[in-house]
Amino acid sequence: MENESNPKKLTASGTTTIGSCTMYGVNINKTLTGTLTINEGGVAVAQFAIGTTPATHFVVNNGVRFSNLTFVLSAADDVTAFTRAI
Repeated sequence: MENESNPKKLTASGTTTIGSCTMYGVNINKTLTGTLTINEGGVAVAQFAIGTTPATHFVVNNGVRFSNLTFVLSAADDVTAFTRAI
């Protein structure tokens, strides 16, 4: 099956709310100077530390469904999420 994800640039030094979606992965474009937290309904499901190097992380080939997905960046970092609206 084809992956129909859309890239979403995350808000630097803030919270990006996606809501209900399927997520395929998160690309850290430059080494993190702060932290990245991925939340489902306000509960952290993944955290990336300062110094995480550029790569695609949290990769799920067929996607994982979230009902209330948010991303929190603690610094002005360059991160892209690959999601598809439900």
